[in-house]
Amino acid sequence: MNASRSPIDSIYKSMDPFAPANMVLGQELTEDNSGLMAWLRSYESGPSSTTTQPRLLVERIGLFPSSGEIRCAVRNPTAVLAYLRSLYASKALDVDESDGLSLTFAEWRCKIHLTQTGPEIVLNVESRGDVALMQLKTAELLARIDEKSSSES
Repeated sequence: MNASRSPIDSIYKSMDPFAPANMVLGQELTEDNSGLMAWLRSYESGPSSTTTQPRLLVERIGLFPSSGEIRCAVRNPTAVLAYLRSLYASKALDVDESDGLSLTFAEWRCKIHLTQTGPEIVLNVESRGDVALMQLKTAELLARIDEKSSSES
């Protein structure tokens, strides 16, 4: 996302893992690096606190609930990505197609990428502290994926 689309990104850059090119403890966020491990390591080496590490992890995960990686067998993965882009990209705050399709919205985001092993895609959906929204969007995207895959008979 460019700075002109959201001037407050710089304010939340160090706090918000949804912000594009976010840095968490000097570590750039990528699809495989949410910054969570770097965040946890800072507590391991830091001064002792009254909060235990497992509790910190649970609290952090609760801030950004995730569907985890959901693998979907599809007939034409490229067509499914194009279909999802046509449905969601115009409403997204940020669209990244550098590795599949990443869509960022105000309260949730998703990543869909192709696998190297066969005709399937991998879906991951996250929300900002709202488990119900994450589950709703996950179900919605799975239905859209199934809808497109089924129509290609």
